[in-house]
Amino acid sequence: MTAPVEVVPPRRARRRRNPSRAGFFVGQALVLDLVLAVGAVATWPIYRSTALVVALTVGIAAGHLVAALGTRWRWSGWWVALAALGAYIALGVPVAAAVSLASPDAAVDALVDVATAPVTGWKDLLTLELPLGSYQATLAPALFLFLGCTVAALSIAWRSRRRWMPAVALALLPTVFGVAFGARSLASPVRVGPVAVQPETLLGVAAIVTALVAVVWRSGHDRRRALATAAAASGVARGPGGRRRGLAARVGTATGMVVVAAAVAALWGPWALADQPREVARSVVDPVLELERAPSPLAAYRASFGDDRFDEPLFTVSPAAGAERVRLATLPFYDGRTVRAVDPQAGLADPATAFTRVPSRLDPAGTGEIAVTVRIDAGTGIWVPTVGDLRAVSFDGPRAAELADGFFHNAATGAAIEIAGNGLQTGDAYRLAGSPSEAVGPVASLTPSRSGPSLPPEVVPASLTEWMESQDAGTGGAALETLVDRLRSRGYLSHALQLPGGSVPAWMRELGGAGFQPSRAGHSADRIGTLFTQLLEREAQAPGGTDADLVAAVGDDEQFAVAAMLIADQLGFEARIVVGTRLASDEDLPVCDEGRCRGGDLAAWIEVADAAGGWLPVDVTPQHESFPSPDLEQRRDPENPTEVSREDAEPVLPADASPSDGDQSAPEAAPQERDLSALWAAVRVGGVSLLAVIVLVGPLVTILAVKALRRRGRRRGDVAARFTGGWEEYVDTAVDHGYPAPAHLTRQELARLFAGDAEEAAGTRLATWADRSVFDVVPPTAAENEEFWRIVAAERARFAAEKGFWARLRARLSLRSLLPRGRAARR
Repeated sequence: MTAPVEVVPPRRARRRRNPSRAGFFVGQALVLDLVLAVGAVATWPIYRSTALVVALTVGIAAGHLVAALGTRWRWSGWWVALAALGAYIALGVPVAAAVSLASPDAAVDALVDVATAPVTGWKDLLTLELPLGSYQATLAPALFLFLGCTVAALSIAWRSRRRWMPAVALALLPTVFGVAFGARSLASPVRVGPVAVQPETLLGVAAIVTALVAVVWRSGHDRRRALATAAAASGVARGPGGRRRGLAARVGTATGMVVVAAAVAALWGPWALADQPREVARSVVDPVLELERAPSPLAAYRASFGDDRFDEPLFTVSPAAGAERVRLATLPFYDGRTVRAVDPQAGLADPATAFTRVPSRLDPAGTGEIAVTVRIDAGTGIWVPTVGDLRAVSFDGPRAAELADGFFHNAATGAAIEIAGNGLQTGDAYRLAGSPSEAVGPVASLTPSRSGPSLPPEVVPASLTEWMESQDAGTGGAALETLVDRLRSRGYLSHALQLPGGSVPAWMRELGGAGFQPSRAGHSADRIGTLFTQLLEREAQAPGGTDADLVAAVGDDEQFAVAAMLIADQLGFEARIVVGTRLASDEDLPVCDEGRCRGGDLAAWIEVADAAGGWLPVDVTPQHESFPSPDLEQRRDPENPTEVSREDAEPVLPADASPSDGDQSAPEAAPQERDLSALWAAVRVGGVSLLAVIVLVGPLVTILAVKALRRRGRRRGDVAARFTGGWEEYVDTAVDHGYPAPAHLTRQELARLFAGDAEEAAGTRLATWADRSVFDVVPPTAAENEEFWRIVAAERARFAAEKGFWARLRARLSLRSLLPRGRAARR
């Protein structure tokens, strides 16, 4: 059935022929703003800060302004890009790094960060823990993206009549940015009645719907304009009923597609993605952190008990109430020689143990909140004292900005380090906000997560496994509790190998004058093996004795923490060592007096993981009340040294041994490798700088190179082709310098058009030779070709001489001669 038609009066036809341009600009901007709004919602989880709302609002508004001015004054693409870049630089510091305005130095640093954010800002987005908040200049990439996409999308949509589809694709880029740089895990599903829908699914549906709205609106506008033009030309227009039916059909089809896609995604997506990690850019880019090669804090543990450091204040925690322990370092890995904070096999870039910066606040791991202030006295090196599960940290004092930039946290282990300068120094202070660690039942109630050990057999002393088997303690948490209790009860606390000058050290006076037993430092497999060998020998000497009768293992937290971790690993538990201090304790163990922690208050304990999740701290400090048995005491070195006559003495070379490895010969020192860290830093800085130069200058160099190669190619080939190529070069040069090249003009007419105020002889001569090369039976000669290209070069110089410096530069970088439409017009 033919659609009804109507005769349009001339006045009405004129109104349709001249629709409101302002309405078009406003409508086009609104539909693209809807798409950008979805991108803003997708970006919110990355920052979760009102500063993001301000930055995106300012960026989108500035993008509208730049695009409107460029459209109104018909700026070229390069001028629009320069205006957008200038707006970004001008707004970057006050909008994306407003905190830096407090001091001139910080403002200068922020300006550098804002300027380099388009090239290097992605690194901060991928290495920082979410949410970012308004940390430093991390908002700069978002501001740059939204401002740039707004300018590009609106410029294309407002200026182009046919090729406007890229505008919708550009408006979708912020949504892609929010997904790609988002969290690794999916958000909690939202229940819509009986159906659980992922927020990411809703976000994808919203992006599709708004993009379809933008496409349908622009298609409808172009269709209405075409119908208005046809009606104005013929005086006959399609009736309103046909327009309504066509619009209803298109809207119904688009709505049906969206509903079906959303239903399939909502029902199939959660099932397909169950237990699957979310693959985003953050998942495949290793966090970069130059962790200094500091010694293991457990290896330096015993040095804190020397008389010079025992009473030295390290830090003060206030208020001390509400927290039981202060964590310095968490050491989950053991290689038979020392325990480490990072896996020696995977290295510092292992995502499971990577230290990352804390830009804003971390998601709370538990309920409740702990707020303390920590003031540094002597300090603890790079290791930062923390309490509970960290939520946020803020530094005070003149080094606040430097310390905030150098603070790194390990979410998996709860440890934190400070790499600014030499770590925390006297006078530094910071405020911690955290939550109490998740409560876990007693040790006996723990369930192992594995059926066997995870450590290789070569790092586990044979005497340890033999001792565990001889105890007949069973399995699971009950066995762990029994074995650790027996280990502590049959051990004896000692922090030194010998007494300094025969005097009583401070740590012995703190224990109440307990007897001294020598104890070697170190926690290698040999040292731990000696510990259990002593226990086995004593049990063989006194079978069936009480714990007081079986005291034989001498050491301190350094050895007993490693021993307890190995026992837990053999039973199938995940275990790690923690070095820190206690603020409160139910046992007779050292605690910080009113939050003031000294060197002698340092302790080490283990944390054991339950199969259901959560870590339980387990103290391992040996007792100091029951002295080792007389049999063992007899094997001590005599207190009265034996006098040796110098005449009878013979020189004896010392054994090649170390205090930490017992009788094992020290391995030959490995050849020292050259320290290439400075070279690597220089290469990295140079690479980043080169990348920035390539990004900024690369497109310009590419345009110049393409034109040079095109000109070179046109001068090659047969004689006729070189004439045709020379004419194309002449026309392209004129087009780049702003001359029009209507397709309906002949070569002679174009030559007169390009002559301008100059004489037409040169251009007319070029047109004549070009026509001869195409239509004449006898083509021009090679000598004439050389003269032809000489004239082309002279005309190119004339075109450039007519312009100023910036106009010449703009002509050399112009894309008009490279566009397909320009080539079509010349044809």
